[in-house]
Amino acid sequence: MGKKIGFVYFDELQHIHHFLSPAVELSKLDGIEVDILTYEGSHDYLKKLIDRLGGERIKLVMLSTYLYRKVIEKITRRQQPSALYIHEKHIEKLLEYDALIFTDHTAGNIYKARKGAKQPLLVLLGHGAGDRDHGYKETHNIFDLALVAGKKKFNRLGKAFPDRKFEIKISGYSKFDVVKFGLDKSRHFNNSNPVVLYCPHFIEEYSSWHSAGQNILNYFLEHPEYNLIFAPHFNLFNKKAYKESTLAIKEFTDAPNIFIDLGSINSTNMSYTLGSDIYLGDVSSQVYEFMYKTRPVIFYNAHNVNWQHDENYKMWQIGKVVKSIEELDNALTTIGHWSIEFEDKQKLLFSDTFEMTSESAGIKTARIIQDALNL
Repeated sequence: MGKKIGFVYFDELQHIHHFLSPAVELSKLDGIEVDILTYEGSHDYLKKLIDRLGGERIKLVMLSTYLYRKVIEKITRRQQPSALYIHEKHIEKLLEYDALIFTDHTAGNIYKARKGAKQPLLVLLGHGAGDRDHGYKETHNIFDLALVAGKKKFNRLGKAFPDRKFEIKISGYSKFDVVKFGLDKSRHFNNSNPVVLYCPHFIEEYSSWHSAGQNILNYFLEHPEYNLIFAPHFNLFNKKAYKESTLAIKEFTDAPNIFIDLGSINSTNMSYTLGSDIYLGDVSSQVYEFMYKTRPVIFYNAHNVNWQHDENYKMWQIGKVVKSIEELDNALTTIGHWSIEFEDKQKLLFSDTFEMTSESAGIKTARIIQDALNL
């Protein structure tokens, strides 16, 4: 008898890159039916990538939310419907799957509805590769299997949950399988000056944007010898209840050396991390994707964090850490003197974060899920 596997996608665009390659690989196997379970919508980008990756056997299943929730979400201008209410409405359908794959931690309703059973198998295929403790929260315990990109998270997750009941496996970073199909190689500047990518996080207690972002943009406005791509975390300007508005960046939109992307597909698919010369950020895991090629990295310590021995700031070991615009200016003007000392550290941390083998992450992930289902 065949197996039915559902990939649960009720999140923002950036989650697509983390589950699509394994979904396609599983769909190619005999005896396996693969559905992508998602909210009602056009899903043009998802459909395009499914086609490009050869996932014609994948079925896209759009699940509705409650009518009263549609009204609330229209009033509140929520961009995607809440996953929790969709899970609740369609719980019986979700329980029919042999395995459900999540890139977030919203499997709680399904975990409770299983009532101690092991079907559907709940698999966490995490998104991102960062260091914050957000990636090690207690909701891991609702899953049966956690798939991680490399040894760094494998070891830290094991340490965080010594008495865990869930299994941890290294599956590689599936996003690397997908991004080559959608990279935008457009030139945004009509000069050959260095391109700096500024990518602040969206959570205020970690982000450089809320206290220093305006000053950082002003610096580049006044220093046209650098080009700047301002492509913050997808949620900085797209999450409801955040104070920011596009008015904050209006004065910079016409600057010839500043290109702004507040949340397009290109801000999530590595177009900018692969197409820039220098990275400037704080705690966004996109710096690990930038490290696909060794290049200078600068971190802006806007909260005066004592980071040197903090695992949540491990990434800061591979670049220059600054606390002010003056220190940023010095880091940029002396980049040729200090950047070379971090190249080996970048390579080591990258290899610790991502397991890269001749077998693609999508194929490896598919095989691990097969084994977990005893196929």
